[in-house]
Amino acid sequence: MKHLPILGALALSLGIAAPALAHHSFAMFDTSRQVMVEGVVETWAFNNPHAWLFITVENEGETQRWGFEGSAPVSQISRGITGDTFKPGDVVRVVMCPLRDGRNGGHMAFVKLSDGTVVTPNDAGCPAGDNVKLWQDNGWLDNAPNFEAHLIEGKETPSALQSSPTGTEAPAQ
Repeated sequence: MKHLPILGALALSLGIAAPALAHHSFAMFDTSRQVMVEGVVETWAFNNPHAWLFITVENEGETQRWGFEGSAPVSQISRGITGDTFKPGDVVRVVMCPLRDGRNGGHMAFVKLSDGTVVTPNDAGCPAGDNVKLWQDNGWLDNAPNFEAHLIEGKETPSALQSSPTGTEAPAQ
């Protein structure tokens, strides 16, 4: 009986810690295509667990706010991306995998800065890799109109389970 409070505290600690180990899937993003959006940086939230870039975009006379998820700052720093990479007022071209539900946002693949530099503030979800070269070779990164989309060759849209951090399927039921 005298160990009951200790066991209760241990159980509570484990229950609180378990959600911290979880990670969301990327199923909310359409990874079968990439869309380019040009706008003006409003906020660069270089925070854990994921950085977020918010821009304002002009779309048919309407000003819209768009948000893009990136990877954790610790993984971006090794690529030269810092809390000062995007500044309010900067014009950027974001290539991203859009949200499936049509809201204004997505997961960043790469971003072209106004000086021509291309940065990749992600490490999963929306592939950058060879796609940066594809966008550059075809002139899309420089000449695409706002909201132009391109399919990612050979990329199937993954299920939520395939998009999980473990990349494993659940056992058949």
